[in-house]
Amino acid sequence: MKVEREIGIRAPREAMWEFLWDVPRLAACIPGATDVRTVEDGKRYAAVVGERVGPFRVRFPLEIEVLDVEPPARLRARAGGRDANVDGLVKVDIEVSLTVVEGGTALRLRAEIAVLGKLGTLGHSVIVRKGTEIVDRFAGAVRAHLEATGVTGC
Repeated sequence: MKVEREIGIRAPREAMWEFLWDVPRLAACIPGATDVRTVEDGKRYAAVVGERVGPFRVRFPLEIEVLDVEPPARLRARAGGRDANVDGLVKVDIEVSLTVVEGGTALRLRAEIAVLGKLGTLGHSVIVRKGTEIVDRFAGAVRAHLEATGVTGC
């Protein structure tokens, strides 16, 4: 499943780039994220993400690896984890790009999400709806935070 979103944010690109690398503040914008920690600064991170998907309550311990960085314009990362309780596996490839536009910055999110195991049997429409909802909530939280607080925390 692919999800793409572009949102305009009234904040300078450099401030947004700094925000993307401030793991605690960024994690506060990710729906259901807890136990976020840096494993290797700038390269590897870990988190637990919990969410309700259809009839299941899932909790994925994720390993996140930064694959490619072009400051202050673009980064690519990969995350993956397994919820043993529902026999579910999630893999996410995400690309974030920042472009200077009049009045601020355009934040573009592109994610490819694969859901396998029992959770993947829910059906494509349920998975697409939940994946899209999570990306939209994240993008909205980032925008609201950066515009309302002057880039100080989510």
